Amino acid sequence: MMDEKSCRAILTTPPVITEHEAFTLTGNEYLSLPHIGAAGGIDSLNVLHMAARGLLEFSGKSKKPLLAPFIFIDNRPVALEGQARWSYRLDWIPCFEFETGEQLTVKGEIFTPPGRRGGCCRLRFTNRSPKRLEIKAGWQGYWDSFNHIIFNRRPLAVDRALSFDDWTNSFILEARSGLPLSALALAVEPRAPWELNRDGAGSFRVETAAALEPGGGAQLVLYFAVNLESDGAGTSAVDLMRRGADALAAETEAWLEEHRLHAADEDLTPVLNRNLFFNYFYALGRAIDTDGLVPVTSRSPRYYVSAAFWSRDTLLWSFPGLLLLDSAIARELLLAVYERHLGQPGEHAHYINGIVLYPGFELDQLAAYLLALKHYVAFSGDRTILEEELIAQGIKKLAKNAERYYDPPTGLYATFLDPSDDPVRFPFLIYNNALLERAFDFLGGAGAAAAGGRQEEFKGRTLALRKAIYRHGTAEGPCGPMFAWAVDGRGQFQLYDNPPGSLLLLAHYGFCSPKDPVFKNTAAWIRSSHNPYCHLGCNFEGVGSLHCANPWPLAAANELLALAAWGADFLKRAPMDQGFCCETVDPHSGRVSTGAAFASAAGFLAHAIYTSGQRKKDSKGELESRY
Repeated sequence: MMDEKSCRAILTTPPVITEHEAFTLTGNEYLSLPHIGAAGGIDSLNVLHMAARGLLEFSGKSKKPLLAPFIFIDNRPVALEGQARWSYRLDWIPCFEFETGEQLTVKGEIFTPPGRRGGCCRLRFTNRSPKRLEIKAGWQGYWDSFNHIIFNRRPLAVDRALSFDDWTNSFILEARSGLPLSALALAVEPRAPWELNRDGAGSFRVETAAALEPGGGAQLVLYFAVNLESDGAGTSAVDLMRRGADALAAETEAWLEEHRLHAADEDLTPVLNRNLFFNYFYALGRAIDTDGLVPVTSRSPRYYVSAAFWSRDTLLWSFPGLLLLDSAIARELLLAVYERHLGQPGEHAHYINGIVLYPGFELDQLAAYLLALKHYVAFSGDRTILEEELIAQGIKKLAKNAERYYDPPTGLYATFLDPSDDPVRFPFLIYNNALLERAFDFLGGAGAAAAGGRQEEFKGRTLALRKAIYRHGTAEGPCGPMFAWAVDGRGQFQLYDNPPGSLLLLAHYGFCSPKDPVFKNTAAWIRSSHNPYCHLGCNFEGVGSLHCANPWPLAAANELLALAAWGADFLKRAPMDQGFCCETVDPHSGRVSTGAAFASAAGFLAHAIYTSGQRKKDSKGELESRY
C-alpha cells in the first residue's frame, strides 16, 4: 500500500528517447507538417480544431507516408533516401538536392506561405548529361487514419472519403463524422490524372512524364490546402494554383527574410531563427474552424504533452519569442488568452478552449498572465492594451485568485506544483514568489492604469512580498548565503533548482541585482558539484532536475539571460532535436533525450539568444531587466 507522502510525490515524467532519425519539418498558422522523412515523405499533416479541443491529423502509416515523391529515370526508380542532402533555406523551408548517376540534378522544397491555408511541394529537374533522359515523377499517398491529438494520438472512427473534384481539379481527402471535420485538397502542375486504389486501402497516386534534352529542365508542383470540408479545401487549392509556385515561394521567402534576426554571436544566428520560427508556427496557430489564435505547447505529436495550453509555456516562454517577431500578433494573443483561459488561471494545463485538462495549482502560472502583459507593454510601448476591459477584469480576477494562496504568518504565497508540474516538498517556492512580486510591481507602476485605482495597494504588496522573500527565502549554502528553492516558513528549506523555473532568472526579471551576493552565491551553487543535477565534465555540461535529470536547453537559456558563457557554448554545439529545442539532451551526444519538438520552449530559447546579446551590447555586461 502506498503511504500518503508517496501519493503526494507522484510525478508524470516523459518517456526517454533512445532512437533518432533524420527528418525536417515546416508549417504555417493553419497546418503543420511535423515529420518529413529523409526520402521526402510527409508522414502526416495536422490542423488545430477548436471544437475538437486539439489537433486533427491526416496520417499515413509506418513506411507509407501520407504523401511521398517518386522519380523514375528511363523507367528505373531513383532512391531519394540516402542521396538527398537536406537543409533549411532561410531557417524554415526544407530543401533537398542530389545528382543521380545519370547526371540528373534533382532539387526539392516544401514551403507553406504564412497566412495561407496550404502550401507547395516542388520538384525541379535539370539534365546535365549529354543525352536525352525520360523522366517520370509524381507523388503517391496513403491515408491510413484520421486522428485526434491531445497528448496522445487517437484514431477516429470516421468516413475517410477520397475523390476527385472536376470543378477545382483537386484530389480530395475528407474526414466525415456525419458532418465533415476537415478536408485536404491536392492538385498538381502540370495537370495529370489521379489514380485511386479502389480496394479501400486509402492509397492514391499522380504521375507526370517529361523528356529532358541535354541541359533541359522541368518542374513538378504539388499544391496542398486544408479547410473545414471538401469545397473549401478545393477552392483554397485553386487559390494557390492561381498564384503559382514561384509567387508563393517568393512570398514565403520575403516573410522569412523580414522576420529573421541576427544574434550578437553570429554562430548562434541559425539556432536563433530556427527556434524563432518553430515557436511562431508550432506553439501558436489558427483554428481551422474559428480562425482564432490558439496557443499550445506544441503542434507536433512528437511532443509528449502536445496540443494543450500551459500559461507558463505560452506566456513566459513562447510569448517573449513571439514579441521579437510580431508585436501585433502578440497583442492579439494576449487578448485571446485573457478571454479564454482565465476561468481557472494557474491550473496545471487547459484544453485549448480554456477548460481544465490537468488540475493542480502552480503559482508561477498565475503570475505568468501579468508578466506577459508587463513584457508586452515594456517591449512594444503600446499602453492602449491596458484600457481593454478584458484586461482590467482579468487583472482583478488574477489578484483575487492570488490571495487564496497567501500565507499571513510568512507573507509568502503557496503553490501545489512546481514549474516542472511536480508536487512540492515545501509550499513556498522562492522563484514563484519572486515572479509574483514582479507582477505586483507592474500593477503598482507601469500597469497601474489597468489596476482599478489600486496602485498604492500593489506597491505595498510588492514591498511586503520582497521583504518576506529575503526574510524566509534565503539560507546558508555551500557557497554562502543564497536563495532557497522552497521553504516551509518555519525554518526548513530546500536547496535545489529547476530549469523550467530557475532561480537564475531572478535578476533577469528584475527582482534583484546581478551583483546581489545572495544571487551570485545562488548562481554559483546551481552551476557546481553541490547541485546533484548539474552535469560537469561531460561533452554537454548543463543543469537537469528531478523531473528530467539530463541537461535542459532551457537551462542554457537561463544561463544566457544571467550573462553566463556556458549557455552559448551549449547551444552552439548541441544538436538537440534536429536543431530545434527539446526538453533535455543526452549529456554526451547533445541529442534529444526527452520532450522532442518542444515548441513553446523554443520561443524562450530564441528570446534568450537575442536578448542576452542585446544586453551585452547595450550595457557592456551589466544585466538590466527588460521587464
